[in-house]
Amino acid sequence: MHLRKRVAIIVDYLETEYTQRAVKGAHSFLKKHNMELVVFPISTINAVNFNYDYQNLAVASHVNSSNVDGLIFLTCTQLNNVSLEYLRMYLKSFAPLPVVSVGCEFEDIPSITISCRKSMCQLVEHLIVKHNKRNFALMSLEGESQEAREREDAFRQTLKKYKIPFDESKKIYGGFTYDTAIAALRDYREKKGKFDFDAIVALNDEMAFSCLDILKMYNEKVPQRIIVTGFDDETRAACVTPSLTSINQNVEKQTEAAAKMLYKIINGETPPIKKTIVTYPVFRQTCGCIPLNDKNGTGIGVKGNVIEASVKNILDFGLKKWYANRNNFIQIIQHYSTLQAEITLDELSQRINSDLISYGISAAAICLFETPVTTERFDFFNFPSKTYVFSAFDEECNFIQSHSAQKVFFDPKNGMIPEGIFLSMDKMQVCTLFNNSIIYGYIIYRPGDYDSSIYSMVCKMISSSIANAVTFSQAKSMLKKLEKDYNKICEVSVTDELTGLLNRRGFISISSRILENAMHRKEKGLILFGDIDGLKKINDTHGHAAGDKAIKNEAEILKKTFRSSDAIARLSGDEFVILAAGLDQENFTSLKKRLQDYCASYNRDSGEPFTLSISIGAAPYGGKNGYNINSLLELADTALYAEKAKKYKRKGKNMKIDAKFYSEENRVYFLNGTELDIKKAKSIDGNSCKKNSDPENDVLYTITVSQELTGTEENANELFLAEFREWLKKLESKNSFAIIAPFTEKNGGQADGELITASFKHCARRIKDCENVIGFSIPGGADPEFFISELSEKHSHYIFFSSDENLSKRNGKIVKI
Repeated sequence: MHLRKRVAIIVDYLETEYTQRAVKGAHSFLKKHNMELVVFPISTINAVNFNYDYQNLAVASHVNSSNVDGLIFLTCTQLNNVSLEYLRMYLKSFAPLPVVSVGCEFEDIPSITISCRKSMCQLVEHLIVKHNKRNFALMSLEGESQEAREREDAFRQTLKKYKIPFDESKKIYGGFTYDTAIAALRDYREKKGKFDFDAIVALNDEMAFSCLDILKMYNEKVPQRIIVTGFDDETRAACVTPSLTSINQNVEKQTEAAAKMLYKIINGETPPIKKTIVTYPVFRQTCGCIPLNDKNGTGIGVKGNVIEASVKNILDFGLKKWYANRNNFIQIIQHYSTLQAEITLDELSQRINSDLISYGISAAAICLFETPVTTERFDFFNFPSKTYVFSAFDEECNFIQSHSAQKVFFDPKNGMIPEGIFLSMDKMQVCTLFNNSIIYGYIIYRPGDYDSSIYSMVCKMISSSIANAVTFSQAKSMLKKLEKDYNKICEVSVTDELTGLLNRRGFISISSRILENAMHRKEKGLILFGDIDGLKKINDTHGHAAGDKAIKNEAEILKKTFRSSDAIARLSGDEFVILAAGLDQENFTSLKKRLQDYCASYNRDSGEPFTLSISIGAAPYGGKNGYNINSLLELADTALYAEKAKKYKRKGKNMKIDAKFYSEENRVYFLNGTELDIKKAKSIDGNSCKKNSDPENDVLYTITVSQELTGTEENANELFLAEFREWLKKLESKNSFAIIAPFTEKNGGQADGELITASFKHCARRIKDCENVIGFSIPGGADPEFFISELSEKHSHYIFFSSDENLSKRNGKIVKI
């Protein structure tokens, strides 16, 4: 149980000046009364524009009587995407905890609101009477914001008072954000061809700042040509050039009043549950009341009183803030680079405390769930019952948790942090740690003097580091466990003898289990298919010993390129496959470059007579591609084939090819999709059918498809494969006996042997799982060794025959002609 009374304040984002002023006002009162304030940033409830922002709402589940004694909720920032009634019910869900709303007024909830009607009327009247403005634009927002509606009503009421009509086409929806307002103003100018107003009233300062910037871009003079006003009177309003006329809404006084009201309720008193804070306009340079040569940020009140800027030296303030933030950003960029290394959670825990201290954080605790939680959008997050303190320190009491300490689990439903870690929770901030849709836990920390945006970035950086460490730790642990289990139960070797990598059987077994685990956790990664370029040429020119050396050295390069947690295998011949958990397409692009660099380095230093290179195709798993290893291998193989074709296209080669298919079935589907009844032995569409009989073995029927495919190798093979796949689907569905001759030379055209072999590999994998015999025609230049090694695991009968259509089959033995 906490010793001092503790109040939570729920805000949207930590970075905004509104939030910082609100926290400052509440803390100033609570500190005087020996109470603690804890900040919970939850982002925007039901934000429709952010796929990965709703997770911040999870920490709101900590706001209960186990952790705090009352709640201040900044409701005025939450009305863009929810109704007032929705927000009222959300606040009611914290019962029996006492709650005070700041910004929105509710009949049955204590509320602090502002009266902006009078100050807005005074501002607009000032522009009409003092500066003789009649042609107004209004920058507002869509939504149910009470404050925005009240400000707009006051604006319209004042125009009506002075009988000034308002052109509704000049109402611009800026969304209360700088970027949205910039886009809206550009769109307005594009449609109208000019800014056809002489004053624009923005309902907050962010939109007013966008007005100043866009008008400067189009060489419109402020205030000479167009007057600009805002609402909020942020510190920056006095610092920009020209300084901004705005309305000060006394944010600190609002939350100070909320803290006072909550204090009385907590202590059993029954104060009035409604209080209104007065706002006032501050006239500066953008309306023409202050000379443009004034550099002090001075303002004038309604009664002509001088209002000094909240910072003493405007120019020095901006320069110091920029310089400090620049250095801070450099620090965080350098820090982020060091966290890109592949480290486990244990390794991360050894450094995380010192990392946080380097940002001026005086106390922090990172609490992680035993099992990360994958979420969809939610209103209330249900904390898992098993959570542990990953790291913790508090400089105030000289406490630091050793990274070697045994994990101590606790239930966050009973308290967000175990007792005894922090001396005080005052000024702590509680943020969700998440990556994409997975929530890993939360961090509690007391910030230092850095800009609040830096601390938001630190939290995101920690989230990313933890996500990477969890993925790496799980993959490493899983791979070790799978290898250990597999070695115990497997009666045959899972290792490729030549390279020491996994073989096909080992890879399929291990990768299937890794993918099954990834499916449950909704994790993603890549399946990569690699093929050594020109291995046949190396074998033919330098001998098979040189070819073996090329394979072994390529295997070493792959091991050096990929992580120790990645599953790497040699499937057969010159083919390699890799399962890389957590890898995405962007990482794959840089990884390919690294792989090419390693190959180039080998070619430069090895002294070998051959050149080593490899083509790689990638297929992401998860999402629409699913987690089936066989399907993923097919997708990766297709990507590899496309990569090969690109290489050959760059070499500028051309070829002429045609295709032949052979089948024993009564009905066969061949290249152009025409159905042929072989028993009737008749010709269709120029395709001839003939019968070859063998009294001792099966009867084979031959169909020669005379369609010629002509063009570049890339185009010809794409056409062939596209039609072949459709034919193959029908053939496989019948578990047919298939004998296929993918390519033959025609009219003296010379087919490239390596490309033919690559095409054969693609065909072989597609029909490998047919239940009956498979054979291939081997044209000049193609290598049959691949088919012998690929198909021997499944089938007992093979037919290899030459392009002159001689064939031989002898009791399941391989006969090469």
